[in-house]
Amino acid sequence: MKRIVLAASTAIALAATAGAASAAETATININAEVASKCGISASSSLISLEDITGTDAKVRSNVTEEIATKLNQAKVIPFCNKAGSQVKVERAVLALAGAVGTSTTTGGYAQFVRYNLDTSINGLPLDTTSVAGASTVAQPFGGHTSAGDANTHIKFVKAAAQGDAVASSNGSTPVATNWSSLTDRRLIAGSYTGYVTIELTPAA
Repeated sequence: MKRIVLAASTAIALAATAGAASAAETATININAEVASKCGISASSSLISLEDITGTDAKVRSNVTEEIATKLNQAKVIPFCNKAGSQVKVERAVLALAGAVGTSTTTGGYAQFVRYNLDTSINGLPLDTTSVAGASTVAQPFGGHTSAGDANTHIKFVKAAAQGDAVASSNGSTPVATNWSSLTDRRLIAGSYTGYVTIELTPAA
């Protein structure tokens, strides 16, 4: 009787061994990737237009800088730099009479240039100002999402805290220089005036 039981137990053990699956084998392949330091910028418009920038006395109106800022904000300028320490340089060219000769006043003592200055920020983070020459180093990344419908993605332009008021001007060394004079007693000569604002982004190393 004992022999029969032992024989049966041995048969069951052999059957269990024959049907067992081998242990699973795994291989893990690690992936390394990189995101380069980058900056970029877009805008919904590359042209803004203003009405007559003078009052009835032909002198620059006091709110011209605010009007420029409002129009620039409506252009929805969307920048990004994805690494801390990137540089932003915002420059404004004075508004200049079309065909202006030289940088001084013109016939009759009229001014033919208008200086103004802007400060810029994105989502409360200061970027740069046109009242100081050169670029600003921005201490953190900015522009992390792309929705044009969210004002937090846009550069915000406001009248600069320093020399922000629009004023008749002369004798700057370049159109974007910060050394244009303040001619508060001058009227503007009639004609078409043009200028521009540039935003230059340089990725951090």
